[in-house]
Amino acid sequence: MQTTKQKADYRHFIAGGIATSLTASICCLGPLTLLATGVSGAWMSNLMFFERYQTILVAATLLAFALAGRSVFFATNAADENSCCEEEGPGWKKASVFGASFCLALVFISSEYWIQFLA
Repeated sequence: MQTTKQKADYRHFIAGGIATSLTASICCLGPLTLLATGVSGAWMSNLMFFERYQTILVAATLLAFALAGRSVFFATNAADENSCCEEEGPGWKKASVFGASFCLALVFISSEYWIQFLA
């Protein structure tokens, strides 16, 4: 019986990073998005509840993307029993998905600084 290393799936880390960055920016992007779609009301001030957890959520986003980057760029690719050789490099698809989602997360995280110029 041969044991092989299981490679961590980077997609879960990327999805978690996008979800936490979106949650971290909900206090800033949420009211703007709702007002742009025509929804308004005093209840939108309840979205400011997430502002006190913003630093924790940003740290969780960066941790998720650090783990995803580790999975994409630095993981050793173990060969399966049926394959003849190991896969070389991270692959351009994985790297481009990682880069695009990381840029999207950075836009979400930094929204409180640039959103004031849109209003």
